Amino acid sequence: MNPKIWLLVALTATILTGLHRWRIAQREAAREHRLDLLRGISPTVKQTATPLWYRQLGNLIAASPIFGTVEQQRLLKLLMIAGIKGRGSLATFVASKVCGSVFLAVFTWLMLEWRQFSGEMLYWLVLLGAALMVGWRLPDFILNRLVKRRRLRLEHGMPDALDLLVICVEAGLSLNQSIEELSRQLISSNKDVADEFAATAAEMRVMSDFGQALDNLVQRTGLADLGSLVATLKQSIKFGTPLAESVRIIAAEMRAARQARYEERAARLPVFLAIPMMMFILPSLFMVVGTPLALRVMAVFKTITFGGAP
Repeated sequence: MNPKIWLLVALTATILTGLHRWRIAQREAAREHRLDLLRGISPTVKQTATPLWYRQLGNLIAASPIFGTVEQQRLLKLLMIAGIKGRGSLATFVASKVCGSVFLAVFTWLMLEWRQFSGEMLYWLVLLGAALMVGWRLPDFILNRLVKRRRLRLEHGMPDALDLLVICVEAGLSLNQSIEELSRQLISSNKDVADEFAATAAEMRVMSDFGQALDNLVQRTGLADLGSLVATLKQSIKFGTPLAESVRIIAAEMRAARQARYEERAARLPVFLAIPMMMFILPSLFMVVGTPLALRVMAVFKTITFGGAP
């Protein structure tokens, strides 16, 4: 029998087995729900205590040898910088990688069957393997894009947040009160910056060491420019040094660094524009300039015979 048919039969059996197990799990969940109602247990508490199926799948894959501790820490850091801080975010992200790879492989298989691809089995395996790899890496590309976009928003809003922090400190508020007021005022203008300072204010309320809360701010945002700010705030907390002037200088430095990054991106723009110019503009320009000359040369050669006579 054709190996493709065996592979299709195995895939169909796997899908049917998964659906059957899902129905059994749904019946068991419904039975446990009725028992909880009879016992007087709140359904909301039970629902939050029981992880969803994709989180169970993500936890299973994350605990397997495919993922190591270093990879887990890297993904957790990227998710935190991207602003994804919910419970079970790593498990959900790993489950999205698995589901994406399986979906893209099945889609590739169906497209090959629909186009009646008559290649060898090795070509089928190569294409399906490539689809699995693309589906596995696609969430990573999306996550990196989210990290870059959120980091740009934080870099854009941080100098304004420091200016507002200077105003709060000069008004007589303490450091934790200033950060809490800053998180409330920046919700309408820059929600990402407001969320980060709100988390810092919450940590400063429950932690005895304010410096650790500020270090956590730098780790969550992933901005190297905040290191000088955190050092200044720690120095102010430890020694009682004036804070307003130092924060004002740091805000000016961050604004200058942001302007320098904008100038750097603007300086790279001609290099990026060279490719579309060579592909679209220059051929059209050569056609406009060279076509009349070519037509005139062709007309001149028509009037001249090879022997030199008219």
